[in-house]
Amino acid sequence: MNLNKSAKYLIASDLIYAITSLFAETFLVAYLFKITNENITQISIYYITVQSIMGIGQILLGGIIKNKPNLKKQILSLGIIFRAIFILCIALLGSKIQTEFIIVAMFCGISETFYWSTHEVIFTDVTKNGNRKEYMSIKKSLGTIISIVAPIILGSSIELYSFSKIAIYVFLLSVIQIILSLNIELEESKDSIANKYDIKKYIIELKKIKSKRLINYYKSNMIYGIFEDPMSTLVTVITVMTFSTSLNLGIVTAIISIFKIIALYLYKKYYNKNSCNFIFKIISVLILIGALGLCINICKSTLIIYNFAVTVGLAIYDSVMNAQKGDLIEECNIEKSNVEHIMINEFLISFSRVIGFIMVLLVGLINNIVVFKLLLLIMALIVPLYSKLVIKVEKNS
Repeated sequence: MNLNKSAKYLIASDLIYAITSLFAETFLVAYLFKITNENITQISIYYITVQSIMGIGQILLGGIIKNKPNLKKQILSLGIIFRAIFILCIALLGSKIQTEFIIVAMFCGISETFYWSTHEVIFTDVTKNGNRKEYMSIKKSLGTIISIVAPIILGSSIELYSFSKIAIYVFLLSVIQIILSLNIELEESKDSIANKYDIKKYIIELKKIKSKRLINYYKSNMIYGIFEDPMSTLVTVITVMTFSTSLNLGIVTAIISIFKIIALYLYKKYYNKNSCNFIFKIISVLILIGALGLCINICKSTLIIYNFAVTVGLAIYDSVMNAQKGDLIEECNIEKSNVEHIMINEFLISFSRVIGFIMVLLVGLINNIVVFKLLLLIMALIVPLYSKLVIKVEKNS
């Protein structure tokens, strides 16, 4: 293995984060849905709060990350500490979380802001062009095992004990993650210090160079946020509606994860600039078919088709989006503005996620199954628009 210790610690940290995310997202949504008598209003407000904090917070933190690069590791660790506090709140509140969910959402938003605002920058620091593929290969291989095993373990544990009790064990995982993050060693970037953080200047320069690739990339991510997280949340909600228990939710999640792994393998083997048009069209059609199936009848078979299409589709979209994010820095000569590039990108995604969850909120307030199905269809119809912009970014490279 050609990875240094810091890269290994970051992989370990990410894998633990994947487990805590599964608990704090999929199973928390299922729990909130149950204790609020199957109303998605609180879930929507919860995520609107989280994404609003993330969008604003990352833009503000960008200055500290670029102007004081020696604090990156501390900011990452602080994000994990807030994550631990967030999970501890879940454990202590129990069913009372339905009245205090705004406070819990605030801790979650702060945690995600601190963690992800520095994560991508640290990732490029602890890896090099020669070993990034090895890093991703190891991370995905271990992540594969977690994505299959963790949902079943968490689902069965929650059924046997309680959601609050399992939260304590997840909290302990976050404590371990804090220790791992503190062992990551980073070299100070002189280039980052010489070029101060300036979002306004970057936007002005972007307008001057009129880079179609960058502009289309930012546009695509604005559209992506509208359907990505909201669609994943709706998948969890429908799964709970159909299969009832956390154990069944865990089993379904694990099974779909296997298909996700196969899809990512095929993506890695066959995806290129020429095949992207065909691949994205297939994804768009599959998601649309899945949504139409649920519009006709919400049952186990239509749910599995929709879950499969959404999970596999979003996994491929996410891989392409992150690859483009890194590639564009070098290809568009914006190395000196890499932090601004990342922060604007994250802000736009968070902003559009808020739009998506406002749509979910309106459906929750109306509380009508026909409107709920209409939302599924609207989300599915947005997907081809995203695909079209991503293809433009790929083709113009």
